Formats: sequence, C-alpha cells, structure tokens
Amino acid sequence: MRYAKKIPPADKELRERLLAEGWKRLKEPSNLVAAILLSAPFMVVNGIISLAIAYYLYPPFREAINLNGFSLTINGVKLLLYVVGVFIFLAIHEFIHACFIPDVLKSDKTYWGINGLFGFVSTAEKIKKGRYLIISVMPFILLSLVLPFILKFMGWLNGYTVFLCLINAAGSCVDCLNICLIAIQVPRGAYIVSNGWETYFK
Repeated sequence: MRYAKKIPPADKELRERLLAEGWKRLKEPSNLVAAILLSAPFMVVNGIISLAIAYYLYPPFREAINLNGFSLTINGVKLLLYVVGVFIFLAIHEFIHACFIPDVLKSDKTYWGINGLFGFVSTAEKIKKGRYLIISVMPFILLSLVLPFILKFMGWLNGYTVFLCLINAAGSCVDCLNICLIAIQVPRGAYIVSNGWETYFK
C-alpha cells in the first residue's frame, strides 16, 4: 500500500485493455462532487439511523430532543482537540476500508491519502463482488452501528462521541451509493477492478 496525494487518474491503456478483455464499465458518477450529490439520500438515511441509536443509548440526547433544544459551550482548545478528533476518526474510517482489501500491505496497486477534508483508499486489485461490498460497508457498520454500543458499555458515550458516530454515518453516504450501484449492476460472483474513478466488472 502506497501513499498518494489524490486518487490516481484513470490509465487509458488499462481502460483499453480491460474493455478488450471483456470487462464492462460500471455506470457511476465520474467525480467526487457528483458522487456526493447523488448520495445525499443515503446521507439522510444514515444520519437518521445514527440519531436513532443515539436517542436509544444516550439519555441526554433524548432529553434534549424532548425539550426541543440544547446548549453546548466549547472553548478554543477543546474545539481544536475536537477538530483533530474528527480527522483521526475519518482516518480510522479509511483504515477499516483498507483492512478488508486482500493482501493490502503487500499491494503496490493500493493507495491511501488525504485530499482536503476527505480521506481515501483506492485499489486497482481485482476483488470479488462480495468482498468489495464488505470493504465498502464495514466502516459504517463498525463505527456508526457497533461502536456506540461499545462506548455505552464502557461509559464513554457522550455528546462528542455521538457526534463522531453521526459524522461517520453521514460520511459513509458515498460508500452506500457505491454498494447500491455494485449490488444492482454487477452479477453475483463477478470480479471488480478500479481504474482511477472508473470501475469495471467481469
């Protein structure tokens, strides 16, 4: 796995070779902005799920909702720590993606990095459809669905950790869009390979 400042662009020679070998191109957004816009409904649904879990697990949040409002005071140092915490949480999100990529540490076709406010993991390795779906969904499951229950059990669930889980849920919207596109267009048992922002299956 190698570091990159941004997701590598599509390789024209690889594109031609894949098409010549019978790979089909997935119908998907061509850039991050388009993907975010199309994934907005998933952002809403994921956010509602995360808030429902918080409502169930975290009484102060439930009380704030029932009282139609709450107040929050944050000083400068705490705000800085909170922002750093968000970036660390986003990095963990991408690390979880990477953990499920086959032979990720040995792969010279897998890249990770931070592009502005967004982290990414990109791989050109051939991956089976089922494995690809697992890679895509695990950060949402582990950080937004499972983690709140673990934090509650350990006594670490508070307004900030609830916020982190919510941010992760909303940020997983593009992953959820990809999951739907793969689930609908790619046959069972097929392989998937990425070429920059382009995705192919066979």
